[in-house]
Amino acid sequence: MKQQEAIAYTERCFGGQPASCTSACPFGLDIRAFLEKTGRGRWKQAYRQLRNAVVFPAVTAELCPAPCRTRCQRTETGDEPINLSGIERAVVRYSPEKHAENYVIPAKNGKIAVVGAGLSGLSAALALAQKKFAVTLFDRADGWGGVLRTHANFAVFDADFALAYENETVEKRFGTEIKSPGELDGFDAVFLATGDGGGDFGLAASFDPELHATADPRVFLGGGLVGEDAMSAIAGAVAAARTIEVFLATGKASATYADLKKPDCSRYVDHDGEPSSPLVAESADGYSGDAARAESLRCMQCDCNRCMAGCEMLARFRKPPRKISSEVYSDEGAAPPYSTHIITRETYSCNDCGYCKSVCPEKVDIGSLLHLSRVSRFENGTSAPALHDFWLREMDFNTHGASFVSAGAGRGTCEYLFFPGCQLGAMLPEQVESAYKYLNAKYETGVFLGCCGAPAYWAGRDDLLNGNLRGIRDAWETLGKPKFILACASCDRFFRELMPEIETATLYELLDPNDFAASEPYAAAVFDPCAARDNDAMRGAVRALAARSGIAVSELTEQGKCCGYGGLIREANPTLYNTVVTNRIEASEKPYIVYCANCRDVFRSKGKECTHILETIFGQSSKNVTFIAQKRYNSIKLRGIMYEITGTPVRNTEQNPWDTLKLALAPEVAERIDRKLIGGDELREAIYNAENGGGAFGSDDGEIQCKLTRGALTYWVRYRKNGGAFEVLDAFYHRMKIAGTAK
Repeated sequence: MKQQEAIAYTERCFGGQPASCTSACPFGLDIRAFLEKTGRGRWKQAYRQLRNAVVFPAVTAELCPAPCRTRCQRTETGDEPINLSGIERAVVRYSPEKHAENYVIPAKNGKIAVVGAGLSGLSAALALAQKKFAVTLFDRADGWGGVLRTHANFAVFDADFALAYENETVEKRFGTEIKSPGELDGFDAVFLATGDGGGDFGLAASFDPELHATADPRVFLGGGLVGEDAMSAIAGAVAAARTIEVFLATGKASATYADLKKPDCSRYVDHDGEPSSPLVAESADGYSGDAARAESLRCMQCDCNRCMAGCEMLARFRKPPRKISSEVYSDEGAAPPYSTHIITRETYSCNDCGYCKSVCPEKVDIGSLLHLSRVSRFENGTSAPALHDFWLREMDFNTHGASFVSAGAGRGTCEYLFFPGCQLGAMLPEQVESAYKYLNAKYETGVFLGCCGAPAYWAGRDDLLNGNLRGIRDAWETLGKPKFILACASCDRFFRELMPEIETATLYELLDPNDFAASEPYAAAVFDPCAARDNDAMRGAVRALAARSGIAVSELTEQGKCCGYGGLIREANPTLYNTVVTNRIEASEKPYIVYCANCRDVFRSKGKECTHILETIFGQSSKNVTFIAQKRYNSIKLRGIMYEITGTPVRNTEQNPWDTLKLALAPEVAERIDRKLIGGDELREAIYNAENGGGAFGSDDGEIQCKLTRGALTYWVRYRKNGGAFEVLDAFYHRMKIAGTAK
């Protein structure tokens, strides 16, 4: 993975970037942080931040025209912008400590002359003196201040200058006019800030506004001499001081990191629902402390955090998108041992639901970024195979042992091909059968029992995914390129994204509500699967079917959020998984109407009453949770049903010697083992191996414990013989292999 590959996913994100008001500030003051301090009455801390940014806080509070107000997003709520100048004046007034810090650092080589003691010259001289250069400040007047010496508030400004300079050593030569560069031959660098119309040594025509440099490499210009207003003169002089420092070190003027142009991070965020907050009026004497705090609290702290606020995963890890992209590269882009592995948990904790992209004003897609990480991890050998081992074996079962393809009875091709998806058939085989019969009666419809490849996609296994997609395309071409009818929103998503050449429609769009009778009415909320977020036709069709069935449908406040199943995060982050599921369940007290088998399974496993729309129109199934063993049985059963309907021979599948073992499990044991994602096949194979010399541990009471290693997992099964069956007492697995042991 190249670094730019990861960064490209989040480069449009402006979360955490300077607010629009800061982008308009000539000093780049972090106004959000400043107003957060003033809103809490932290005057000393606010004063320090203000002084560090604007150099002379009392001067700036009085003279700054506040361009920040033109970009204040408080106007988006119909209110006046924040009165930042008034708040700055309050900070200057109420700060209990105004003395500058005194840092003891070694003196630097280099003598610098600053000509002009107005705002520009004072700012440059101060910045250079703070770096411990030898600075001499010249002005033809008898003191500092330049044009401000005639200002009505000069006494305040004079005190502000004195505070700034109290810890710095600067030789001041006031009452001294410099008329030619020869008078400054003993200096290594010169900064001219002689004001509008002042002497420029004939260098103004060669002025470089980016570097404040001139044709004479040791002479720099700033302030009114080059047309800067008061605030630009201060900010520009500080930037010029950095350039002078580089010049003295290298002999060449060049920009520093701090001077590099930054993007105009002035994009506005969504303020829907933000209440109005009128301007707090400033009296003639200025704000009181309480009034200044109140005005500060009008700041909405504008920052885009919609993805982090709405996504449980992002909220849990509290990492902004740009940091995630950086960590994805540091984990995957560098070869071991340099990979940090600090984002492994996040990588496999993403539901890949697309919610972050749907709410982001710049459509930043964290799900796709973390999918890139999963793919890269598998390719470079740093993946976590145990997290997806179960689902990949389930996918293999559904694409081989339970797979079935037919154009229909007596046909070699078909116009439509019903693809119910692996999980719907595993949970609702009777409803899938009814749906196929309905479709086949109206259209020339074939059937394809298989998997779209979602488990491989979520595991980052492009090798398995692409192999599965080839199989789907081969069947599609063999059957005459029919239109696929999809019953699963995830299948619909992956077909549209990965196989756009195949025309598709959803089952629900082809089910005519008028063909179904209404049942006993009740109230329910529709829970839309995340994959159906952008499929209005599918969403609308389901609602029409529900209404026809007599259901008083209500809508959830937030739609299109994942039930918890997406991305297969259950093993990677069970705590987060449970949080997501709980949040979705608590979105409504009403029972849910769903049209995703996985949503149905997840909600029922947590006790939430929910019904699949196909159960509503074709008949209710058991309200119990469908265990893994039952799902596999249902899939095989459905394959047999389709064989009977279509008359198409079923491909023989290899039988295992343990398939005929009879198991006995108490209900509570079966439920406990199922929650651990252990199915009957693993139990049978482990017991078969133990009974045929594969190694086991016995006890005096007849209990036997055996193990089975499959893929990245080792299963342990505790059982006893019970007549012609094997009574399973418990089972678990761990994510490791034990060397030198039989499988």
